[in-house]
Amino acid sequence: MTLYETLFVVHPERGTRIKEFVERFKKVIEGQNGTLAQVDEWGMRDLAYRIEKQSKGHYVLLRYNASGRAVEELERNLKLTDGILRYLTVRAQENASTSAAVVKGHADQPRPTAEAEGTKTEPVA
Repeated sequence: MTLYETLFVVHPERGTRIKEFVERFKKVIEGQNGTLAQVDEWGMRDLAYRIEKQSKGHYVLLRYNASGRAVEELERNLKLTDGILRYLTVRAQENASTSAAVVKGHADQPRPTAEAEGTKTEPVA
């Protein structure tokens, strides 16, 4: 089993049905012998660009252990579900506790310079 993360955006008018969507997708994952590890509801956020004339959407992140077949079935269900604006599935690292913590950890730490790492940089001619 591999750890996956699926982020999906729900139409703002269907935001009251998020629990329903999560339960449906949980059944799909468990039906393929997967296990749901975590559900993060990010709430209403601005979209980067308009989708179906909407500028906002409810974001939900699912973290689960499953096979590739389960991911295919989940994505098929996401595609067929009315009210899902967009979705994205990625294979996550096993040692990362939450993706938000990983992203935050990178943003808080300054990047080392080439001199600090002890590597030499060649001047470009």
